[in-house]
Amino acid sequence: MLSVILLSIGIPCIVAAAFAGLRRRMPTPVADMRGIALQTVIIMVVLIAIAGAIAAVLVTRGNTAVSEAERIDVDVAPYTLESEELCEAAGHEWTATTSAQNSDSKCAVKP
Repeated sequence: MLSVILLSIGIPCIVAAAFAGLRRRMPTPVADMRGIALQTVIIMVVLIAIAGAIAAVLVTRGNTAVSEAERIDVDVAPYTLESEELCEAAGHEWTATTSAQNSDSKCAVKP
């Protein structure tokens, strides 16, 4: 029983003495450099997390803006189209009239 009591008191005392001895041997600049490196790593991780969150918001808002722009139906007035290709691409009809005095071509809505 006495040996158990001595071991239960002695071993923690020996561990504490060894820790205190090693602590005095370690120079403080090494401990300071480790602390600065850890702080730098923590700051970098936080900044990367913030950048990831911002990128996710930008992608989400970009997708929303694109889908809203795709849903908008742009109706082009036929009289503003000046070429046959543009008129037909907009779904209108190109009418070309030629007379002796002038040649008048215009884009009109299909009936």
